[in-house]
Amino acid sequence: MKKLIAGLLIILLVFQTACSQEISVTKGASFYKGNGVTITDKGNYFDVSLDFTKGLSRKEIGREFARGILSVVPDYEALVDSYIAENLFNSEYREAFWRVDDLKTQIDKEYREEIEGMSEVFSGGDENVRGDNKISKDEFYMFNLFLDVIRSTQCSFVSVFGSKSTTGKTITGRILDWYGGNKNQLPRIQAVITMKNAKGSICSIGYMGFMGIITGFNDKKIFAAVQESTSGAAYSSAGKRSYPLDLRYALENTDKMEKTIDFMKDESKQYAVNHLIVFSDSDESKVLENNFSGRGTGTERVRRAVRTDESRLNKGVEWGIKDAVASVNSFILEGSTDNHTRNKFNTRRWKYIKEQLSGGQSKFTPEDIKKIMTYTKGSPRALLDTRYLYTKATLSMTVFQPDTFSLEVYFFPRNTLEMPDKPVFEKISVFQ
Repeated sequence: MKKLIAGLLIILLVFQTACSQEISVTKGASFYKGNGVTITDKGNYFDVSLDFTKGLSRKEIGREFARGILSVVPDYEALVDSYIAENLFNSEYREAFWRVDDLKTQIDKEYREEIEGMSEVFSGGDENVRGDNKISKDEFYMFNLFLDVIRSTQCSFVSVFGSKSTTGKTITGRILDWYGGNKNQLPRIQAVITMKNAKGSICSIGYMGFMGIITGFNDKKIFAAVQESTSGAAYSSAGKRSYPLDLRYALENTDKMEKTIDFMKDESKQYAVNHLIVFSDSDESKVLENNFSGRGTGTERVRRAVRTDESRLNKGVEWGIKDAVASVNSFILEGSTDNHTRNKFNTRRWKYIKEQLSGGQSKFTPEDIKKIMTYTKGSPRALLDTRYLYTKATLSMTVFQPDTFSLEVYFFPRNTLEMPDKPVFEKISVFQ
């Protein structure tokens, strides 16, 4: 999609000029309880519980989830359909379905059944019409394959542990920067989703109906979050898998961070877009650089490898901070494709994080991590600021401590396009 980047920039500019616009929110029920599905409106996000241990099929759970979504957000179909239309021009819309057709055959059967069960409740059926305020079966697949087919924007990650943490345990901060839609479509459906199966539970911080993992963790205290990292290589979806859906499977089926990482860096699992996945457990954090289509340099030519606080980095990139890791949207391991040094969106955010972690302060609290994540300077702030982490594109910020399951999340407000000067983090109880 050669026009996609230019199109997104136009969309973002429209969003920036409309930043003070109030959003009219269609009110639905504040609570829904069905077979295996519970949804509670928490004011700025939805608390969702999906219980796969009740004897229902995945398709039945999917249908029930869709009914619940429409109960609490009656205009859900219009929100998702219009969001897709805003991100894709007519020609790109048609082309995207070719990608969807390639990818959906590689989705695990249980997840396909969930998605198809939900799409049976929506009104679009098998007819794909851009901007008709209905969700077709293929459009709902597209929504769930958004990161694999359409991609996202910039994100940041910072984590301290060991000697850098006041608790001696991991404190992780994750920022999600996305286009939320000119009518706040994504903030209208943001959710904390707990999924329980026979092996345990996972928590997804994302959007109702999106069944993969953007940000999430399991009850084994393994945290993971995804970030885009483009290399300029040609796009190919043939035979490729969905990495957010694979990440869900990994969290559902592994009990150690190393096993989760190994699952996602397995070379037999090929993905359509290069990306990073940041991981944390109670004792440390690591970054998986899933660079499989970039050429790389030197003899190492790293493709898919793990970065730690002690890893050797590409020439001109420095870290040198023990017991702390960070990532922006770039590969920086020695020998890997250099999509970092010429990109000011990457280099300036990297520099800012490094300055904050390598200054006079020796140990960091969760509040300190929040300060690093939310600091910004000047007004009005840029939509995609090159210097700081918190911008008008920040849809959510998560601070998580795996050892205690302490979870705090900032969600972009539902009813306005104006970002708050002082974002409020909500404390969320999980696995209770």
